[in-house]
Amino acid sequence: MIQRTLLAASHALRRTAQFWFVVTIFAHLAGAQITQFEGRRIIEIRFTPAQILDPADLDKALKLHKGKPLHANDAADSIDGLFATGCFEDIVVQAEDSLGGVLVTFDTKTTEFLASVAVEGKVTPPPNRGQLANAGQLSLGGPFHEEDLAHATDELKQLLKDNGLYQASVEPSVERSQNGQQAFITLQVKEGKRAKYDMPSLHGDRQLSDAVILKATGWRVPIIHWWRQVTDSRTHGGIQGISRKYADKDRLTARVQLDSLDYDQTRRRVRPNLTINAGPRIKVKTVEAKLSRRVLKKYVPVYQEGAVDNDLLVEGQRNLRDYLQSQGYYDVDVDFRVQPVENDQETIEYVISRGPRQKLAHVTVRGNHYFKTADIRERMFIQPASFALRHGRYSEAFRHRDEQAIADLYHSNGFRDVKVTSAVERNHRNKNDEIAVTITIAEGPQWIVDSLTLKGIDKADQGFLSEELASGPGEPFAEANMAADRNEVITYYYTRGFPDADFRGTWQPASEPHHVTVVYTISPGERRYVRGVITSGVRHTRQKLIDKRVSLKPGDSLSPVEQTKIQQNLYDLGIFATVNTAIENPDGDTTHKYLLYDIQEANRYTFVTGFGLQLGQFGTPSTTSVAAPAGSTGVSPLVSLDVNRLNFLGIGHTVTLGGLYSSLEQRGSFTYLVPHFLDDPGRSLTYTLLYDKSLNVNTFASRREEGSVQLSQKFSKSLTAQFRFAYRRVSTSSVLIPVLLVPQFLQPVRIGIFSTTLIQDRRDNPTDPHRGLYNTADVGIAGGFFGSQRSFGRVLLRNATYYPLTKNLVLARQTQFGVIAPFAVPAGLTAQESVPLPERFFGGGADSLRGFPYNQAGPRDTGEPLMPGGPSSAPTGFPLGGNALFFNNVELRFPLIGENIGGVLFHDLGNVYSSLSNISFRFNQRNQQDFDYAVQAVGFGVRYRTPVGPVRLDLAYSINPPSLVGFQGTPAQLLQCGPASPCKSVPQSISHFQFFFSIGQTF
Repeated sequence: MIQRTLLAASHALRRTAQFWFVVTIFAHLAGAQITQFEGRRIIEIRFTPAQILDPADLDKALKLHKGKPLHANDAADSIDGLFATGCFEDIVVQAEDSLGGVLVTFDTKTTEFLASVAVEGKVTPPPNRGQLANAGQLSLGGPFHEEDLAHATDELKQLLKDNGLYQASVEPSVERSQNGQQAFITLQVKEGKRAKYDMPSLHGDRQLSDAVILKATGWRVPIIHWWRQVTDSRTHGGIQGISRKYADKDRLTARVQLDSLDYDQTRRRVRPNLTINAGPRIKVKTVEAKLSRRVLKKYVPVYQEGAVDNDLLVEGQRNLRDYLQSQGYYDVDVDFRVQPVENDQETIEYVISRGPRQKLAHVTVRGNHYFKTADIRERMFIQPASFALRHGRYSEAFRHRDEQAIADLYHSNGFRDVKVTSAVERNHRNKNDEIAVTITIAEGPQWIVDSLTLKGIDKADQGFLSEELASGPGEPFAEANMAADRNEVITYYYTRGFPDADFRGTWQPASEPHHVTVVYTISPGERRYVRGVITSGVRHTRQKLIDKRVSLKPGDSLSPVEQTKIQQNLYDLGIFATVNTAIENPDGDTTHKYLLYDIQEANRYTFVTGFGLQLGQFGTPSTTSVAAPAGSTGVSPLVSLDVNRLNFLGIGHTVTLGGLYSSLEQRGSFTYLVPHFLDDPGRSLTYTLLYDKSLNVNTFASRREEGSVQLSQKFSKSLTAQFRFAYRRVSTSSVLIPVLLVPQFLQPVRIGIFSTTLIQDRRDNPTDPHRGLYNTADVGIAGGFFGSQRSFGRVLLRNATYYPLTKNLVLARQTQFGVIAPFAVPAGLTAQESVPLPERFFGGGADSLRGFPYNQAGPRDTGEPLMPGGPSSAPTGFPLGGNALFFNNVELRFPLIGENIGGVLFHDLGNVYSSLSNISFRFNQRNQQDFDYAVQAVGFGVRYRTPVGPVRLDLAYSINPPSLVGFQGTPAQLLQCGPASPCKSVPQSISHFQFFFSIGQTF
């Protein structure tokens, strides 16, 4: 038997500078030792341990074949081929005599690849688990060595120390797959107690007191002077806080350096060592023209960069010139000079000669034939003066940019020789304060593609690509189109498992002038296939749930697009914190590769608490007084708590317990959510149990116990349908209208209702939309066939649109229309009375019609008998709700102060009506018993942007609020009213002024 380690050693040494010398020696020795086997037939080839390559990759790498003669060169090439796969650390070839030929054995050491990095143990963020897993810089899918684990452990410990966890320990462990090819890393972390800051040690020329610097760090709690816990973000935030403090003192070149963090183990305290160089005060001012400090900070970049150099000052010069030209000073001249440091101050002066203020009165585009003027103007930044732009929008930079934008438009459509120039006319129309700009376009000839030839690919691909490419016969010719075609071709092959596809495009003039022939030479390269999909990291989730989302199977083309889609599908389950994916051995010369998904499950329990506040006029039932039928001013604090159990039973379902408590409403709910119902990612099934008690209507307090099931189907990104069946028990209490004598309103009513809701949402931002539309249509029917004690149909339609008038000006409008149509009316009740109070439409308030307090719109108690032949009584004026509604809201939204505070001008119109036939747009109320007319309100609002949506304050003036006749007194006095002792009613009215404070846009 001849040991062939020489061939393996030769392969390793080929990477060194002594390659040719070593190869010559080993080739001579190998040739001498293989003489007795050279040319003999190979009867068997073995691998020790068993080979791990896909058969196709093994056949590609191995140059020795069973039944073929043995040659030393083939053995060396086989070693080269096996090493090129990236799957082997070491290879030794052995050959020995065997009956009738030679037995060849490859002794190999396989390469391990990282398949998973899991962090276990309790670690209180920061750092979070994702940061811990990434701290070691272990590359998923890449080769893994034991020294990599030691390095990762050290990096992880350092990350923990940076976050004050000096007592933390990290214990790494490695599990390996059965074939030994994949390594699964687990990092067991014990965090220990987090250290706190100590008084920092300050060095250098500080210019500020230690107390001021310490306060700027935020490392100590004010007043009580407790030291905060150490975190990496807090440490760097403290350094940035010091830098900001110096910047506030105009020391823009101040430097703050963290030299070290000294840890005292006995006290668990960390002392930061800081070196500070304050530098001189920097004063930026303007000469000959005055600009505010806010403008200077915005346009002179020394403030943002915290440095002063000539490049930044030149950039500030250019920015100020563009700013002043945009303000109408088109002849402005800006220069700067830097004064020497004197008395610890360096002065930078921008000398500004503004010249006369002008306006851009007219913009002319001429010479264009291929494109309409409107198409060109919409790409231009300069704009003539208008109502929104008092002086127009113009600067030299804008003008040159528009020239380039127009030229690019023509270039992309085949006009290779286009010339775009512009001229500025002063004293336009003989007015010294007006200018005009003329854009002149010399289009030149349009270049056309005569023919397109695709080389290097089969006919099927040619047929598909020819339909997708921009440079087809008869199309305009442009280099931009060729670049787009290159991206199209590369993407086409990349998504089909050809990562090494190559594209080369050439063109040459055709026989006809300004016509070209285009040739694309495409080399798809070698196709990659999925050998298998390996998922790791799951503890509680059932593997079947994951497998359903994995669309790639062994033998499929390895498409990175499909790989990312699988990752997104797993994220869409909503139960995984991270889903990392990689291709194992991405650089190895193999065509069949494993696809890895390393998954970290999210916390199964989440607690969400919320606190809110509503301020306005509310109608809350009272047992002691009925003197304020229009409601009274009040504050309603709110607290909510939701407990979510994710991934219930390991199948991706979610259980939620929710609670809400305020002075207006108490609600408890239980929800069971089945996402991806019947394996459709856009379909979900929801079961809900609900208890709700609402007090925000003067007339009554409603209570609802409900069970419902809802099927939601998403048809597209913007269109969703919901199908819902609810069975509920509704009841009223605290009824203060005279129908205390009518028990039907006090008795609980069972409602069984089936409803369908269509939702079309094309808003750019649901919490604060600036463009798009939002439509909903809710249609439901309740009847005895569903076990309901009341029968009625219900329709509620909503249409909202959002139009950006300018960059910052938005016109928003919303229209709502609703109808309740009773049928099968019980004996003794009218159609209106057959609908229970809690099922009727109520409106008014911050989210519907701001001319009314909350839920105070629509019909009211007028003292009329509520049953045929029933007794009449004194009118209370309390709202009764209605069976129809119409609201129309219009808002003009605009910036008010800075980036976070906006303003709104609004107009609301509409009302809640007693029935569909009584809907009216009359402006005037006929009498104090007439509530079926359109109430209008105008007003002003302020919006403060927050991460959860805008906080808003609305002040409304109702132009034509309703008047009413209402009883003043106690409920007991009201019950004593009758023919013998009539009660006195008092004329009242809804206030002209309303105000509301809440969160979120009105619509």
